[in-house]
Amino acid sequence: MTRHHLPRYLSNILASIAVAVLPAAGAELYRTDFENWPVGNYNWVETDGWFSNTDKTLGVHGIDQDIIVGGGLGKTAFIGFNQPDSTLVIVAKPINYSPQVGDLPLVRVETLVGIQDSLAKTTRDSFFVSIYNSSRLFLAGIRFDNRTASYGIWRADGANPDHETGVVFYRGELHVLSCTINLPANQWSADLDGIPLFENAPFTATTRSVDFGYLAYEWQLGAAAPSGYGDNWMLVADTVIRSAPLGIEPFRPTSLTHTATATTLTWPGQKGFDYQIEYSNNLVEWHKDLPGSAFPTTLADQALTFQDATAGLPRRFYRVLRMETP
Repeated sequence: MTRHHLPRYLSNILASIAVAVLPAAGAELYRTDFENWPVGNYNWVETDGWFSNTDKTLGVHGIDQDIIVGGGLGKTAFIGFNQPDSTLVIVAKPINYSPQVGDLPLVRVETLVGIQDSLAKTTRDSFFVSIYNSSRLFLAGIRFDNRTASYGIWRADGANPDHETGVVFYRGELHVLSCTINLPANQWSADLDGIPLFENAPFTATTRSVDFGYLAYEWQLGAAAPSGYGDNWMLVADTVIRSAPLGIEPFRPTSLTHTATATTLTWPGQKGFDYQIEYSNNLVEWHKDLPGSAFPTTLADQALTFQDATAGLPRRFYRVLRMETP
């Protein structure tokens, strides 16, 4: 199964979407828990910039309330179940993030999804979480294959056939899908519930510009005609997209000096990271209560310095913790 680009019948819809004003580097690019959406068929789209390629009377996507009894999810989105008007149903959100010089290069996506099996019908389909560039061309996707009993997860990365990850999903259960897209390096990684699906895989459609144009959830029928649909569906809950820094590797201090009056530690600070100095007197218990030992993110990459002037110590050990700025 190979994916190439958004179908041409979406062109008019996409052309009408205004380019979003991007937040400052390191900020959230998008977040939703769907709690502000009205409940009902089709109500996923035409809200908050989401759009679709399907007729709104079909009921092939929408918003549900407490669809999992006792699950505490509140409102969630769905795609699938009813007969569509094409073999590929798309619900997409424009993000339009293309990092420039000085911007953070990574995009992280975290979304809560679940695949519900067909009920009355014996046919089953595939569901995607996909990334398109700003030119509406398919870059990559995670395919949840519900067509067989293996429940496999596949990586679709552009022009080549899909790659099996060797990881399975479970019908009727919720999974946290996390993706990290390294736009300058033309690579991405993903995991499901903390289990790696793949790491640093390339986008194989090398002629397409690599930017984060759209996040899409898709229902691709296993049949050649809409009438062959399965009444299976995908649940989509909390979704967060944010930019992130690419940390210098290996990360280590550049200098450590000690005098009779102070110990001075210097390391390379990068925009998009917070830093915390911790100390220990025995390499077992570590503390972070020294004055001035917390370093929030900076506006630009620069050397950072910490000085401990605590007197009368026979010895002390230090370490620098690097954390992505929330």
